[in-house]
Amino acid sequence: MSSPRHDRLRRLPWRRWGLFLGHYTACCLVAAIGAAPIVVVRAVEMTNFEDRLGTLPVEVSLTHNGRSTLDTGIFGNVYWRETGPFGIGARARVTGPPEAGGTLASYADSRFISTNVKLINDPDVVVEAYADKLAASLRDEIVKGELVAGLLGGAVLLTIVPWPRLRRSSRTGTVVVVSVLAVAATGLSAGAAVLRFDAWTGSEPVTGDLQLPGLDRLSFDSPETLEVARQLQPFIAKNTQRIERRSAAFALTAQETFTATLAVHGEALRPREGETLVLAEADPQGSLVGTRVRTAIYEDLFDFLGPDAVTVRTISGDITSNGTVAEKAFVEAEARAGGDLPVVAAAGDHDTEATWQQMKDAGMETPDLDSVDVGELRVAVAHDREHKALFGALVENPSGISEQELGAQLREAIGEDPSVVVLHQPDAAAGFLGFEDLDQVRALPPSLTTPVEDGIPDQLPGTVNIGHLHETAGPWVIWNTDGDEVTWTVVDQLGTSGGVENAPTFNRFSTPVSVPLKPISVRLQYVDVTSGLQTGYASLTCSVDATCTLSDRVDVGLPGGEPVTAAAR
Repeated sequence: MSSPRHDRLRRLPWRRWGLFLGHYTACCLVAAIGAAPIVVVRAVEMTNFEDRLGTLPVEVSLTHNGRSTLDTGIFGNVYWRETGPFGIGARARVTGPPEAGGTLASYADSRFISTNVKLINDPDVVVEAYADKLAASLRDEIVKGELVAGLLGGAVLLTIVPWPRLRRSSRTGTVVVVSVLAVAATGLSAGAAVLRFDAWTGSEPVTGDLQLPGLDRLSFDSPETLEVARQLQPFIAKNTQRIERRSAAFALTAQETFTATLAVHGEALRPREGETLVLAEADPQGSLVGTRVRTAIYEDLFDFLGPDAVTVRTISGDITSNGTVAEKAFVEAEARAGGDLPVVAAAGDHDTEATWQQMKDAGMETPDLDSVDVGELRVAVAHDREHKALFGALVENPSGISEQELGAQLREAIGEDPSVVVLHQPDAAAGFLGFEDLDQVRALPPSLTTPVEDGIPDQLPGTVNIGHLHETAGPWVIWNTDGDEVTWTVVDQLGTSGGVENAPTFNRFSTPVSVPLKPISVRLQYVDVTSGLQTGYASLTCSVDATCTLSDRVDVGLPGGEPVTAAAR
């Protein structure tokens, strides 16, 4: 029998609302559990994203027919026998002509064939990247679907099973009712999900499945396309083998010549007391060969200099060639090029927000309009807001932020401590320095170690690294002499660490697997760990014939790397 106190508590408004909310929550859980099968199937059907497969714009979705599929449209379907968990595969539907030219004739363009050779070489890499992206999108769709089903379904259940009636029932009776409702709803949902899944176009059996001789996992549904592929196969195989041989020979020669130049110049390139090294790179731009070469070279360099000589690698943009989901494996390889050495990178105009996430997932530090401390150094970064289509002049910038504005925003965000600044485009560096362009900087007198009145307002002490142009220039030293203390700012235009041609023509263009068409270039920057100011640099270059050289060290700034008072000059 209830006590008077218990009856009073039951009549309190907060208790009644608590019971109501508890009942509604239970209804929501029942609805979410019951709807789960149909929500999952719907999410499988709805999950998709847009990407570029080489130069092909595609819409990627899921399939469940034992294949991953490239739907070319006019040439039919191309099947690859590779699926992910539960037999789910990826379907990439071509949504337009290749960006190599923008017309149907582009399918015969040599740039289209060469740029898409990665798909021919290693489709598993593409399928794996798409599977990861689709899995993330599928999780999002399921979570959204379950939230909607739970909230709306809970409200419906609340009207069917009034909570005052359940409140008068025993706890055991309530559990039984809830369990029966959950089982019944799940059963009905599962039945509907099976019917919907069977009717889904993605689960339809593969038609045709005409296998290409010599490639067990590759097939077509169009006899005409199969015949074209059969005719092209010897050419593609021969060309692919030739590219692989040339790339392997390039990498081997590069490592051999680097070992020789390291033996000659290595001792003079060791950091002095109180210094550390920054390996400054830019524009690897999807070059698998360039990354392969630098991976081997860096291992030899670190073995020679010792484990503590280098603090960080920086990359001034354009990690990828086109900012696609399919380039995930390259971003991961680039992040590991220096082994466990930390990497701080800015995204360039060939990278997209998908690349930003890939960089972060691969372990790169990617502060945007912010800085990060690595060892005793501070590195500041801003991601480029522009995106440039491969082979195209079209530049998109949905943010509306100009390069100069981007640089100015970074300068405002990071305060006054000396920094290594990592930007992509020269105009962004100009904005960081308070200019419209870098003409004033490029015209500076070559006074690397002696302060001069250069007519440029004092800047943030440290280093500003840029890429984008695929040509090494500078560095230039801005002397900060307007205040009580003399410091300096080094502006360095970096070359391409991937050896990538940035002005392709019909018969001269880079691909991920071809040998470099420009010198692979890395700058070794010496920084005083106490002041944060750059004290010197050396250049590592591997020419297009795979001859790697190390320059002598060149000092910059004041001796000792420490600022001095203006009176002591």
